[in-house]
Amino acid sequence: MKRKLHLIRHSYAENPTNSQSDIDRRLTLEGQTTIRALGRYLSNQGFDPSKILCSTAARTRETAINLLEELDLSERIVDYLEVIYNASLRELLALVNACDGGHKEIAIIGHNPAITFFGEYLTGAAIGNMQPSSIVSVEFDKMKWDEVSQGNGLFKSHYHPN
Repeated sequence: MKRKLHLIRHSYAENPTNSQSDIDRRLTLEGQTTIRALGRYLSNQGFDPSKILCSTAARTRETAINLLEELDLSERIVDYLEVIYNASLRELLALVNACDGGHKEIAIIGHNPAITFFGEYLTGAAIGNMQPSSIVSVEFDKMKWDEVSQGNGLFKSHYHPN
């Protein structure tokens, strides 16, 4: 069975201030607009994850909510996980490997540099730097989630709305 993994970097967020912790940074108006543009693009691409794993940071939560609204998807498919906030490659891989086999398509909404490094780790592709609101899509052919590992993903696309 073919499986799809979408790696999404949160959208544009407020600059940090001395009185605000990084985890509490919210999306800017540009961030809200851009993630909705990504949602419109994805709706034309057949994007239909049955599970979304999302960091608990304010900006990733708002990214998820705006994306779900644009795609008319339920927030029930989202698991907000603290581990994604400062995740290592090993932690992101463990999350994917633990996914239920019934999910054919999943997404992770996270942070740079980990989200970019994870895409490169899985595919061997030189992705570079994922801008805010960008998505990298990876496919795994005839593989279960617990078999996903370094270099066995097929890089499908990298998109950022302009």
